[in-house]
Amino acid sequence: VKVRDRIMANNIPIDPGFPGNTSPQQNKCMDELLASIQDQITTPVGEKLVAKMGGKDYFLCRLLRARNWDVAASTKLCQEIVSYRSQHKLDFILEKVIGDQPLQDGKDLNWRPEIYDEGVKRVLPYIPCGRHGYTSMGQPIEIWRINRLRPSDILHKCSSEDIWHWWHFHLEAGMKATLDGAALYNAPLKGAILVFDLKGFGARHLNTTCIRLLAQLFSIGQSKFPESLSRIFVLNAPTLFSGVWNSVKGVLNERTRKKVVMTNKGMHDDLKAIIPSDIMPDFLGGTCPCNVGERIGSGGLAFTAVNVAARNVHKVAVQVPQGGYLGWEFYTEGKDIKFGVFYFQPNTYKDNTTNFTSGEVVKELSKSENKGDCVMDTLADLKAGTYVLVFDNSYSMMTSKELRYCIDSGAASEDMTIPGNPQSGRAIGESVVTGIPTPPQTPTAAQ
Repeated sequence: VKVRDRIMANNIPIDPGFPGNTSPQQNKCMDELLASIQDQITTPVGEKLVAKMGGKDYFLCRLLRARNWDVAASTKLCQEIVSYRSQHKLDFILEKVIGDQPLQDGKDLNWRPEIYDEGVKRVLPYIPCGRHGYTSMGQPIEIWRINRLRPSDILHKCSSEDIWHWWHFHLEAGMKATLDGAALYNAPLKGAILVFDLKGFGARHLNTTCIRLLAQLFSIGQSKFPESLSRIFVLNAPTLFSGVWNSVKGVLNERTRKKVVMTNKGMHDDLKAIIPSDIMPDFLGGTCPCNVGERIGSGGLAFTAVNVAARNVHKVAVQVPQGGYLGWEFYTEGKDIKFGVFYFQPNTYKDNTTNFTSGEVVKELSKSENKGDCVMDTLADLKAGTYVLVFDNSYSMMTSKELRYCIDSGAASEDMTIPGNPQSGRAIGESVVTGIPTPPQTPTAAQ
């Protein structure tokens, strides 16, 4: 209420359908909805929910906007949200994960709170997203750097329970960030600005399981945290992304779909207009250093640097268990290099004596033209044995190559294993899976 009073005193524009700018008919809907959900919002869970969504008026408008001012549908939505929050104990997640720490530091946008929860700790190294300050109207800015996303890591190293726990924390933190931003800027309480940077989006991201998992996560965000987003900007969208978008938009309602702005360019005028240049991340053309996604690199593993001399080959032998996976990332400093993968049965490969060309070809040796950009891929459901990754510079007579690489392997997580032929050695993106993990069921506890 205090924030709203300051907004009205400062003559800050308020969007239609928000407290302070509602029609007589909308006011009538608010009164009817309040009467129909009184028993829901007077419970401990309901009272906390109303407060987290900005107070009674903001809460009512939020429900009604999400259901096109249909009182009956909004009543049902309220019941579903309260039940879901009670079932998954969402009121306690922020305290459990970060204690009483703030979400952001106004002076250092790259600061992040310490994470106390082990489940969230296990997931964060594989999720290239984060919040980066606020717009000029106090809306939190959330950025996803899709080129840093490794679907294989999420599917093989993170349990569904941990993923859902992290997502609930992320959504709860988003509600708090929205309140913090409105108070900090004395601005109307509005949803966050979501930015997807698709630069570097490629075939490795076309993973059926991961796409459907992300779609379900965002579906829960839409249905259990309604009106949390004001605009969604999809930048650097390649033609290849159209298939993914068709899968994702199917779980979004019409109101959410209308918030999406998609462009194949690296910036959009509407986004540029609301984010000050000193806050705009450097990789989006601004002047602010941004570390969102920087820790993503084979799950946080460090890159190894090596100079591959002219007419030489650099080999890395990796042991993979039955049904396991093998992933890699590499780049060269402005030069090309040949890369391939070869398989040897257990205990048949000797580092110094075995010619790698005698192995079974898993990935044919070919020249990589991704000069300066990361080449990433992952193979799953592999047969046990030694896999030799070859970086070949033997074709270059005089030029050495500065190579940076990171290799990861191991057994698939039982909870997220992709079914299929264990001898196939197919790429993750080629998997066809019919099921995705669902939110873990938590017995409803009396709050």
